[in-house]
Amino acid sequence: MVELKSKEGFFSFVSSDRPVLVVFSTHDCATCKPVKEKIMNKFDGFVNTANIYLDDVKDLAGELSVFNVPVVAIFFEGKEVYRFVRIFSLDEIEEKLNRILEFL
Repeated sequence: MVELKSKEGFFSFVSSDRPVLVVFSTHDCATCKPVKEKIMNKFDGFVNTANIYLDDVKDLAGELSVFNVPVVAIFFEGKEVYRFVRIFSLDEIEEKLNRILEFL
């Protein structure tokens, strides 16, 4: 899992021609760390994954309308295609990723 530290790094990462997973978190979020670990354990190697701390890149949260954390989003070719907020299953994320990968 890559740690993204800037808006430019974020936009470069999500512009991939393969689907990518991004975890939006904050440093003081108690549920974010286990979510990041689960995402990393399940999806690293399957797709590229990244975490970005919104308290380090404050203007990105407003630009992407991320108001709660953790948020896991799937991006494809620079566009957000799915968003999972606070409560979600890894199976649901995997299903959406497989749906995208079917067409590549």
